[in-house]
This record gives sequence, structure tokens and C-alpha cells, in this order.
Amino acid sequence: MKTEKTQQKSSYFEKRERNLMKWVGYWRRNPQIFVKDYLGVNLKPYQKLLFYMMNKVDFFMYIAARGRIRIPCPDQ
Repeated sequence: MKTEKTQQKSSYFEKRERNLMKWVGYWRRNPQIFVKDYLGVNLKPYQKLLFYMMNKVDFFMYIAARGRIRIPCPDQ
């Protein structure tokens, strides 16, 4: 027989687990949002697209080059 306090604890943990599973499902569908929310990394639009496409398609290939974005050096 469960006491009222143990019922409250179990209902709290059950509710917490349900909410966690909702967030996990949301983040699995939107990995670019997971990176922003959970890891705290701000992505550029093309990076968001890459994360999204890596999750959606079975075969993904991104060929990156060193000259993708030019950042000016302060020395020059």
C-alpha cells in the first residue's frame, strides 16, 4: 500500500519522464534546435540546414573546402 507521499513522488517522476520523452522526441526531429538549446552553440543558417539534412536522409555527403568562408586576418 502506497502512502500519499510516495504516490506524489512517483507521479512527479512519471510526469518528469513523460516531459523528458517529449523533449527527446522534439530534439531528435530537430537536431539543429538541440545544438542551440542544449549545447548553447549558435549555428549559421547553412549549418542548421546541414544538421537537419543529416538527420532526414539516409545518405548524406557534404564536401567541405578550406575556402568555404574567408575570415580576414587582423595582421593583413
